[in-house]
Amino acid sequence: MGKLLLTQTPPLRAPYLVAGFAGWPNGGSVSTDVIDFLRSYLGAERIGEITADELYIYSSPTLASRPTVVIRQGLVQALRFPSNELFAWQRPDAAHDLLLLQGVEPDLYWHRYAAAVLECMRRFGVRRLYTIGGYLDYAPHTRAPRISAVVTHAALRRELAAYAVELTDYEGPTSIQSYLLSLCQQQGIEGISLWGSAPSYIQGAYPKVTQAVLRLLGQMWQLPLELGALQEQAEELEETLHEQIDSNPELADYIKRLEQAYDQAEEEEEAPEPDTMMEEIQQFLRRRRRRQPPPDSDPS
Repeated sequence: MGKLLLTQTPPLRAPYLVAGFAGWPNGGSVSTDVIDFLRSYLGAERIGEITADELYIYSSPTLASRPTVVIRQGLVQALRFPSNELFAWQRPDAAHDLLLLQGVEPDLYWHRYAAAVLECMRRFGVRRLYTIGGYLDYAPHTRAPRISAVVTHAALRRELAAYAVELTDYEGPTSIQSYLLSLCQQQGIEGISLWGSAPSYIQGAYPKVTQAVLRLLGQMWQLPLELGALQEQAEELEETLHEQIDSNPELADYIKRLEQAYDQAEEEEEAPEPDTMMEEIQQFLRRRRRRQPPPDSDPS
């Protein structure tokens, strides 16, 4: 139940642990997509896992914690349960190697899950924890995504001052990211949680915010990252959105009003009021999807 199982223990130099989680804190899929990109781009090697037994409610309406199935022509090919995998990447040109945790936010036993993460950090001498999160924002896709941060130590706020990052003011329900940062703070371990914003009317992945978070991490770590593929994905999504907007005056008007509210809020340094405009946009897109279902949709 939430135990650390290592298949390899490579010698890592003062590594940073970067963690991303599917589930509630994964707006725009930025949390999982950032880790996916780093794992693939860097060629990080799988070194173990945190066992997922009893951490999840498989019947939960939260799709992230449900098992997934692969069916081809009516035949079951594979069944996958939520997993929490660890990957390592050794960087010869820098003082800090990387550990990557690709996981799913637990439904149960957060304390045991977090204990396994802390054990991993102790085993490898992790110097700093980075957690990645995503949230849905009252923001138009035509504006640059916001990136906000939560830190464990005041000195880290000064470090982030060199970048275009907002420091978070928040009180309310929280995620596994905040829980891990709180434990790190208690134990004197540095921690930074980076959160990217995605427009609330866009369903699924939002590569524009994933690209923005990766660009920031590359700057902070002085690590060149080739983000051309993400740029292409972002442009393709925006092209699709603009086609919808151009062919629907009603939707175009909604986006224009949203841009005006967003820009005004930026000038006044206040968040826009969540009025009926956003709900109207969401309802419009839902109606459009009901009229034009995807041709290859499958209820399985």
